[in-house]
Formats: sequence, C-alpha cells, structure tokens
Amino acid sequence: MKYLRRVKGVTKMDKIRKETIRTELETESILEHIETKQLRWWGHLQRMGDNIPVKQIWESKVPRKRRRGRPQRTWENTIEQILMKRGTDCREAKKLALNKKEWIKFMFK
Repeated sequence: MKYLRRVKGVTKMDKIRKETIRTELETESILEHIETKQLRWWGHLQRMGDNIPVKQIWESKVPRKRRRGRPQRTWENTIEQILMKRGTDCREAKKLALNKKEWIKFMFK
C-alpha cells in the first residue's frame, strides 16, 4: 500500500481508504491475487488425469491420529473457504473446473 499511496500522491494523513486507492488505480489486493492463483492450481489439479503422480499424492490421505490442540489448517480447507466466499461448494466447483473456460470466468468474477 505504501507504493500505491506514493503512486497516487497521497499520505496516510489524508485518510483515504485502501479500497478507494486500489479501485482508482485499478489494482487488486494481494490476498485476492493469491486466492486467484490458488484456485488456478486447484482447477489444474481437477483437470489432471487420475494416473498422474501429483494428483495421486493430492488425493491420498494418510490415516493417523490427530494431534492435540487446534486442527491444522490445510490447503484443502483454505480452498473450501475461498470457494464458499465466492458462492459455491467443492462439488459444483469440481464440475466447473473440468471446463477450463468456465473455470477462468469463475476465478475472475
């Protein structure tokens, strides 16, 4: 944001919101960018053949006892949260991801 403020020519003292600066400069937040990249890779994984090692490793689950404390935050859980935020669930998203053009539309809406 420091860079974007300098580009726009404002300081923190001007008390202009981050969202306003981003919309005026037509940039996206870094979190949105990361989410888009994660969804792109997830869609790529869904379109892979079942015999490819990367997909086999992704779909494999190691049975073990959970450790004490808060449950671990997994990449799969993160993807589920992103999909929920964008208004769909995993089952619908898997069907959508099989069509690359539709998936790209979904990622950038």
